[in-house]
Amino acid sequence: MLFKDIGIHYRNMKRYRDIVEVLIKHGFGYLIELMELRQFLPLSKRIKKLKPSNPQQDSRAIRLRKVLEELGPTYIKLGQLLSTRPDLISRTYIEELEKLQDQVPAMNFEDVIKQLNRELNGDYNEYFSKVAAAPLASASIGQVHKATLKNGEEVVVKVQRKGIQSTIETDLDIMTNLAGLLKNRVFSDDFIDPIEIVNNFSNMIKQELDYRIEARNTKKFRKNFASEDDIIIPKVFWDLTTKRIFTMEFIPGYNINKLKDSSKNDSLARIISKSFMKQIMIDGLFHGDPHPGNFIISRDYKVAWIDFGLVGQLTQDDKERVANLFIALIKKDTDKAIEELLNLGMVTKEIDMRSLKRDFARLIEDYHGVTLEEVELSVVMNRLLDLTFKYKIRLPIEFILLVKALITVEGVVSKIEPKFDILTVAKPFAYDIIKKRLSPKRLMGDTLERLQEISKYIIDLPEELHNIFNLMQEDQLEIKFHHVGIKPLTSKLDIVSNRLSISLIIASLIVGSSLIMVADKGPEFLGFPVVGISGYLIAVVLGIWLVISILRSGKF
Repeated sequence: MLFKDIGIHYRNMKRYRDIVEVLIKHGFGYLIELMELRQFLPLSKRIKKLKPSNPQQDSRAIRLRKVLEELGPTYIKLGQLLSTRPDLISRTYIEELEKLQDQVPAMNFEDVIKQLNRELNGDYNEYFSKVAAAPLASASIGQVHKATLKNGEEVVVKVQRKGIQSTIETDLDIMTNLAGLLKNRVFSDDFIDPIEIVNNFSNMIKQELDYRIEARNTKKFRKNFASEDDIIIPKVFWDLTTKRIFTMEFIPGYNINKLKDSSKNDSLARIISKSFMKQIMIDGLFHGDPHPGNFIISRDYKVAWIDFGLVGQLTQDDKERVANLFIALIKKDTDKAIEELLNLGMVTKEIDMRSLKRDFARLIEDYHGVTLEEVELSVVMNRLLDLTFKYKIRLPIEFILLVKALITVEGVVSKIEPKFDILTVAKPFAYDIIKKRLSPKRLMGDTLERLQEISKYIIDLPEELHNIFNLMQEDQLEIKFHHVGIKPLTSKLDIVSNRLSISLIIASLIVGSSLIMVADKGPEFLGFPVVGISGYLIAVVLGIWLVISILRSGKF
């Protein structure tokens, strides 16, 4: 039963119905059939052929965007996440999903005050002398207001919408159930894993719902840039920060799009580029969404980074692989670049290495004779991601986030100073990482670590072999096989067996009822045995239901 399979709760029924009707409206009725979600439709619509209510003149990518927009903020955010995964979905879908905007009406100021009072366990006036009624920014999860503390210090307060957590948790529960159905019945290969995508999205949005995580991220960045005179990271007010409100220092200044003194543009572009390369190559903690709105240029032309709700982390190995890939591309070393790309990702199908090398060589050859200053990083990165999609190389989410952040930073820098080259800033950082990795001290440490691992394996090997032989002698050795693609087959067999069972029941009812009618025994109605008539009626109802289900499936 589907109710048992997806663990549905009564409170989610209406939301399931909304999703199903929106999918049908925009021409995705075939998914309803594949996932057997028809029972969420009103009874009057279940026996009809699923037809879109809107004329289907748009492409599938446009219709998908409209579905996500209509389903609301949680699904819009899922679409925004998918728009950062060009390694998983085609460029056509990426370009359409990038149009999704997280725009909702601002909260009433009364609701903002109530939330402040609730989170501060008292009257907000005890802490703030003023909170501006008009928000500085508003989004689906919360909004930001300028405020003044009792000591006269200016701050900004991010306030979460009341009830948004419950709404998102309901949507995540439904998404998880639908992802399981998609994985089992729609996606047959290992390249696209809907469950993994939803799990990543769930982790990301749950972090956004806890403002304490953003506050801790802000503290880490402030510590990392404590010695940088040109960078400002806002101070966190911990006594005025909870899971649902976040108070930080207000930084007066200009938006990047409204700079007045163009003579400072080259310097600002260099500061932003260097600070971002430091985040990647040195700190291993980088801003995941460095769009123009997340920068403030102070009045003395320092660069302030804000909004650390989405950050990425890189291990030392990750940093070295990124540096190796970057240097291989600079040196136009095709083999090394492919090796590092495969080290970063996970291959989900057998790769035609000759074809991959040819495509990679073509990418690199397009920049033959071109100076570093003439290379557009965003173009190279997007073409690199297109290759990972073509050859089904699934990259880790942190690397995808890094690539998108790099492309965004290059866009910000080029908007400030079109002639500035971010690669010239990145090159020394990459070489410095490789230089440190090849230092005698590091090489000696790595060698000792490897020797320790090898010695551990050698010491443990006899015991492991002994355990295996014992299991074999006691007939307890088990080998587990995973049948690829068998779940859709078993699902279809279940449907076939159920229909056969119903057919046998109908046949039995007809035969049994006929015998009772001939025997002419038991209570009668209009001169016919009641039991016989009941059997015929049940057989008719089951027969009609069986015929409708077959016609509805379109397979007859």
